[in-house]
Amino acid sequence: MGTTFKGFVPDFRLRAAWRGTLKSSTSAASLLRTPRRLAAALLLAGGTALAAAPGLQAQGTGGGAAGQQDAGPIPLFPPTVRPGASAGAPAGERAPDGTPGAAGDVEVNRLGELDPESLGILDAANGGLGGDAWAGSDRATVEALLRELPGDLASPTLRGLAARLLLSSARAPAPAQPQGAAPTMADAAAAAQASDFLRLRAERLYALGEIAGLNRLLGLVPQRVEDPWLAEARVDGLLLAGRDAEACALVPAGLARYPQALYWAKAQVFCQFADGQTDQAMLGLDLLREQAPDSDPAFFEVANGFVGGTAPAGNPRALVGADLTPLTLAMLRKTGGALPPEVVASAGPPLLHGIAALAGSDPAVHTGAVERLVEIGALPGERLAGAYDAFEFTEAELADALAGAERAAPGEGGGEGGGVRGRALLYRAANRESLAATRAEILRAAFLSAEADGRSAAMARAVVPLLEDLAPTPELAWFAPLAVRTLYRAGQFERAGAWLSVLRLDAQNDPESQQAYDALRPLQRLAGGPEPLAVDGAAGPQRLLPFVLSRALGQAEDLARLAVDDGGGAQSLERLPLLLALGDAAAAGRRGESVLLAVTALGSAAPSGSHPLALGYAVSALSAVGFGADARALAIEAALAAGL
Repeated sequence: MGTTFKGFVPDFRLRAAWRGTLKSSTSAASLLRTPRRLAAALLLAGGTALAAAPGLQAQGTGGGAAGQQDAGPIPLFPPTVRPGASAGAPAGERAPDGTPGAAGDVEVNRLGELDPESLGILDAANGGLGGDAWAGSDRATVEALLRELPGDLASPTLRGLAARLLLSSARAPAPAQPQGAAPTMADAAAAAQASDFLRLRAERLYALGEIAGLNRLLGLVPQRVEDPWLAEARVDGLLLAGRDAEACALVPAGLARYPQALYWAKAQVFCQFADGQTDQAMLGLDLLREQAPDSDPAFFEVANGFVGGTAPAGNPRALVGADLTPLTLAMLRKTGGALPPEVVASAGPPLLHGIAALAGSDPAVHTGAVERLVEIGALPGERLAGAYDAFEFTEAELADALAGAERAAPGEGGGEGGGVRGRALLYRAANRESLAATRAEILRAAFLSAEADGRSAAMARAVVPLLEDLAPTPELAWFAPLAVRTLYRAGQFERAGAWLSVLRLDAQNDPESQQAYDALRPLQRLAGGPEPLAVDGAAGPQRLLPFVLSRALGQAEDLARLAVDDGGGAQSLERLPLLLALGDAAAAGRRGESVLLAVTALGSAAPSGSHPLALGYAVSALSAVGFGADARALAIEAALAAGL
């Protein structure tokens, strides 16, 4: 049974309650385990909501009572984004002059030029967050957030935003100093030797699988910076990128600087084998077996084959469950070694790059790795299209691709729905098909297979060029819903709108087209469409989400008649303290900190399964600090993940 908000004016003055419950994240989360009607009221009806936690700054912009902490309830969304206001500047665009973080408000400290921790490869002109991205942020807070930043982010939008932040050339947040103390030359010299902040950034880039950016960043690090992890990461990153000669050129210096580390001894063995110095390599391998025979079973397993210049002896499944490393994968690549499909499912983003380079392996294995990397946005769709093209199929298979994809074994590297080989077959068949209706039918099968295996975003990025040759016509109205979702997922809003127009015209004669058009209208609205969302009946969890996201983007919606159905249960809001901190950071214009808080608060699985309030808060905060395009992309991701 729904609860109607018509005429409801909320006044949620919960400050006293929050003082008692925000002492721990558990109690804060339990307070939010309320029916969805309350969550909707907090978020939607009137624009006010949760009152401040202890120590939370009031978000009023004026003086007097409006700027005092006890002046009243705090707006849920940061005050710079209101219904009807702009959803924020495009991604990467700097804040306008006069707002927090504008270039004119920052005093450049020339001593900071000596600080390697501020190094980056992106500036504000090419996707970076600007030199003042960390302005106003506390060093200890930022470092704590960096340590908690998930590496296995499912959202391409959140992952891309986090990578841009970590690669930005920006002054590192300054450590706290005694009041009135000024930085000295000794402080600058000490900063030049330090690498804690730089290492944290590099560690998270590696965990995200942002290997190309990591290699460029570490290439800027001065030799005077001594950090064991950074030294090894430089070699690992180059090996994962297939740049073996450059990696091996760094090994002698690493071995001299860290002679006790087994990593460098193993790297030397690899480089000696690769350079044809077989005798020296075998001697080094024997010494490693004597010193640490159980330290790295996968390394010794692969090295046994590497000695003879062949793939590892025995079944490749011996490596299932082993702790693979970039060095181990480089040896497999050199010898044409193979890995079983199970490894792809369990490997993290960094190692997926190494698996994707195993051209001598089963193509379904390395293509499966490419699919995962494209799905999270670590590789472009062109790489997946190229991997699909590398499969070999007979003319008979290509001529009957639909049946062939159904026969493809699930164990080919994918799951149910035909697997990687089946999707490659469908892609190849669609690419050469000239009849529009037949191509659409093949693409539909490819989309369904990708959706079944959780690879919808990867398939969307790979097939966008194929959709360009498929004109939106009434004869293809049955294909339009899939085309619309695919194009919105790929960020092709204008072309998605063209397919929506086909549905709208066909709806005059076909009730199914009308139903499909109505179901897709929320995506059009979240992409910036002018028509407000329709309010027709009770809004369950799926229907409530677009209203939350649209309001978070600053778009006005008719909420007075909205009825919310509980949907049979309540959803917990687990990271409330982080969301409240996000509101503070966004209101103060702390752009880098806002990105870290948004990503950390939503978690690695986002947007799938995320609380509508959490998504709304993140979208609104990102818009408030100038990432309007990213906020809109995240909103569309969330809507698609919810099945819209």
